[in-house]
Amino acid sequence: MSDRLAFELEPADTLRLANLCGQFDEHLKQIEARLGVELFCRGNLFTVQGPERSRRAARRLLQSLYRLSATEVL
Repeated sequence: MSDRLAFELEPADTLRLANLCGQFDEHLKQIEARLGVELFCRGNLFTVQGPERSRRAARRLLQSLYRLSATEVL
């Protein structure tokens, strides 16, 4: 069984992705530290590595934050 989870955030929007990730990926680093995962992103393609429960939580969190990024500055 793999310890990685890959997913896409749609629509691919560079401004929203920048808002989601934060300056110097600070938001992603906070999520990694809090959930005990490693996040990798290339455009709107994300890969989460870590324990299964944490991977799923990270995906849900990133999807929720991405929805918010359409109307709010994170």
